[in-house]
Amino acid sequence: MARPIGFIHSALADASAWDGLIAALDMDIEPVRIELPGHGAADNWDLTRDYSDQALEIALDALPPEPVPLVGHSLGAVIALRLAVEKFYRVSSLVMIEPVFFAAMKGTDVGDKAARDMAPYRRKLQEGSDAMAARAFVTMWGNGTPWDEMPEARRRYIVDRIGLVEAANDLLWEDRPGLLRPGRLEEIEVPVTLVEGGKTHPVVPAIIDALGRRIPNAEGITVPGAAHMVSVTHPKVVAEAIRARLVWDGDGVA
Repeated sequence: MARPIGFIHSALADASAWDGLIAALDMDIEPVRIELPGHGAADNWDLTRDYSDQALEIALDALPPEPVPLVGHSLGAVIALRLAVEKFYRVSSLVMIEPVFFAAMKGTDVGDKAARDMAPYRRKLQEGSDAMAARAFVTMWGNGTPWDEMPEARRRYIVDRIGLVEAANDLLWEDRPGLLRPGRLEEIEVPVTLVEGGKTHPVVPAIIDALGRRIPNAEGITVPGAAHMVSVTHPKVVAEAIRARLVWDGDGVA
């Protein structure tokens, strides 16, 4: 009988981003593809609400009531972490791929570098040049495909949603939910797997190290040659690395 796994994609992506990884896992699973507000088929972001609050609600509505494994990428990984902390009874294991939880690096050199490197994107966004902002963002966080070589439909999708990246700042940069407060990460009891690309931005390994040192049953994995979009570009390697760490309630700890 197929068993459910929740998948939460990154900003500017959609549920199809998981196609390769789900196929590579080659398991009898029922994928629950959770789309973030304003992405794919999900409702638009309600501007009167906190973005991650709405994302959390969408996830909880989509997931089955029993605890299931969660796999998240980038922003989706931090949403999944919030679920594991605040709604721990709904999560049986957690895989965070390239979590961009910049708040964990607040006040550090590498955190400052990430902010500086994001400045060209933010400057273009503030100037009202969504297309140039999207180009700058994808150059930093994309899969390596040059902007001009991406399909027109994909570029348009990203440009139309580029403003949603800032919507998650209260979570990613400020930790509004307080996930990093003393004792909270230490309370996570399920197996946690942290995946980074070997060629990712240096802030990501630092974030993973900071989280991994606080989460009791955490394991870190580096995929050589991969960058931020590792789950898309190297699905077979990621699948092999995480398969045994996908634990359902009653399976025991991997």
